[in-house]
Amino acid sequence: MWGWVTSSYIVYGTSLVLLSKIVYRSYRMIKKWYNRKPIEKELWALILTNELSLSCVAEHTITANGFAAISSNDTKVPNKIDIIERGPLCSNPYCVDSNVRIIVDLLNATKYSIDLAMYMISSIPISEALAEASLRRVEVRVITDNSEPSLISSGTEYLQKYGVRVRSNTQTSGKLMHHKFCVLDSPSRVKYLLEKQNTLFVKKSAEIDKISSILMTGSLNWNVRGFSTNYENILLTNQKQMVQKYSDEFQHMWELFDPTNEHAD
Repeated sequence: MWGWVTSSYIVYGTSLVLLSKIVYRSYRMIKKWYNRKPIEKELWALILTNELSLSCVAEHTITANGFAAISSNDTKVPNKIDIIERGPLCSNPYCVDSNVRIIVDLLNATKYSIDLAMYMISSIPISEALAEASLRRVEVRVITDNSEPSLISSGTEYLQKYGVRVRSNTQTSGKLMHHKFCVLDSPSRVKYLLEKQNTLFVKKSAEIDKISSILMTGSLNWNVRGFSTNYENILLTNQKQMVQKYSDEFQHMWELFDPTNEHAD
């Protein structure tokens, strides 16, 4: 009889051990699943301008609802990915209003940082979106070319009035700053800004991973001619390696073009 009792205890104890291991492993798996990093799908979109970009302007003037930009004060601002997936707002895929609106909406949806390297910028809607971003405490940095100061001074002066920091290639005589790209919420820049503000520990890593980083790059200068009459392109993508490469290049130029030579951030 004692042997039977002993065997029962052994079986019972073994079962408890196995059950506890199963429960523990299940708990670890559930916790790992809950804390998993969101996998953001890679996507791209293309903005093109050509002889058809102005063909629908009259329709937009007549249409009452038009193309309202996402308000920077709207608490329900869509994710930048949603804006790209939304695509053009006009049946004309080359529409000047729709193309500008996509960029404005992306700028309005940016939460932490905008790094813009643009040979020439004079688009009023885009300049206003950059100014609004700065007012809502998004860090906005702009690099322009200095070869024709008279063409860029008014635009950059407007941005600087709203706290946008602007630098140009004054230290590289004879070399154009001919880039046309913009990085929104660069992962490395966002992390740096949060560390600088001593708020990184407050933000969970999972929350930071949810921030959508976007690269906009192509041939198009952000001015009226670029969007309306030229044959131009802008690639939009969230491909992480490309975003980081462009972010690194922007930081390199930002430090190189520092007028104080102190490599300020």
